[in-house]
Amino acid sequence: MGKYIFIMRSNRKTVYVLLRNKIIGIDSILPLCMEINGKFGYKFNFISFEYETYKYIVKDNVVIKDMINSIGKIDFVSLKKYKSRYLSMLFVVFYFIKVIINVAATNGYIMHSAHLHIKPLMWIRWFFKKSNIIFVEKKIYGVSIGVNSKNFKKRSLTRIYESRLTNDEIREFGIDMYSHPPLLYAGILIAYNENWNYFKHPAANQLKKITFKHSYRGKHFVDFVNKHAYTYIKNQIPHENFESGNILVFIATRIIRHSDSNVINEFTGALRALSKYLHIFPLFIKLHTFSDTEFIDELIKASLGDENSTRYTITTLHPMVLASKAVISVFANDGTVMGQFSELNVPVIDLQIYENILAPSHLKSCIELSESELTRRYKRRKISSDYTFDEMEEFDKFMEQIIDTSSGLNITRTITASSQKNMLDL
Repeated sequence: MGKYIFIMRSNRKTVYVLLRNKIIGIDSILPLCMEINGKFGYKFNFISFEYETYKYIVKDNVVIKDMINSIGKIDFVSLKKYKSRYLSMLFVVFYFIKVIINVAATNGYIMHSAHLHIKPLMWIRWFFKKSNIIFVEKKIYGVSIGVNSKNFKKRSLTRIYESRLTNDEIREFGIDMYSHPPLLYAGILIAYNENWNYFKHPAANQLKKITFKHSYRGKHFVDFVNKHAYTYIKNQIPHENFESGNILVFIATRIIRHSDSNVINEFTGALRALSKYLHIFPLFIKLHTFSDTEFIDELIKASLGDENSTRYTITTLHPMVLASKAVISVFANDGTVMGQFSELNVPVIDLQIYENILAPSHLKSCIELSESELTRRYKRRKISSDYTFDEMEEFDKFMEQIIDTSSGLNITRTITASSQKNMLDL
């Protein structure tokens, strides 16, 4: 898309960001917002329509909350805001009247990831000029739909537009992108990859198209992490004596009693493998937002034992913050977070260790996956990880090397911003 051009404009403008009802929504869009704020001085007003997402941000995630407060604020806007539905409805109506007036008066922006293309908010789009609407790709790593002709025949064109395809892939799968394209109402399109299909939308020909790559390495996001990471981690380190000032990081997938037995066994196996090293390093366990915490507590107790009950912490810190002090990052699942640690040269470890330490009651509600499903899962994990261990002895040998190289050191990684010039001419 060419070199990024930065044009300073009035810092009186406010960008209203309509958040998706998923935690990944704010995590994806926040680095972009921080970059825009840092370059243009615009203030950001994030709008959450779901209380669980709002609560997670303002009460449970100190890093995201502080990042938001550094560039603006977040509001909870919902028909369930008050016990009285009538009062809630009045609040929502007057709130959006205020937004409409403010955007018109200051030439501000509405930023969304499809809200204005679907009910109920699609009806208010007419109150905004297209030039005041920014349409942003949903996920930093893209929406996956599987690249094969069978999947494409089953997918709606809207779903295809949300994903990424090269022109060669579009021709290969015979996709008609132009006969009945989905609604696109915006003046500016921002993607995290130049192959985002909305760039190919017929209505996009005359729109500003901006590609914001390596968003987690944006200057202003990185500056915030580097400035505050030490304090965030220091405030969560267990009050025990450790031989090292660095940490072990374990990123868990969603765990509930009805998860498949492989996920549950590998979760406990990974913790068991790490338990040997908690006299040296404190363990930071980052759980999936919607895990069953009561069940998780049972699994942790069975895996780590009473002797390690004060040598770990459950954290909601951002992966980039954790990476600043991590000697390794451990996964018993696959996910895009692996890439964040890998980018910062933190070894990404995939543990597939079974210890058979769980009582039958822990597994009585679990499901079983087919061999083909497991094969696909392990293939994805292998692609994203630096090392894979399915034997405790091999992992212990690896950890001996890690301990030898980090012995006596208190490493803090300073994250470097991407050298890429970003085009953010709003």
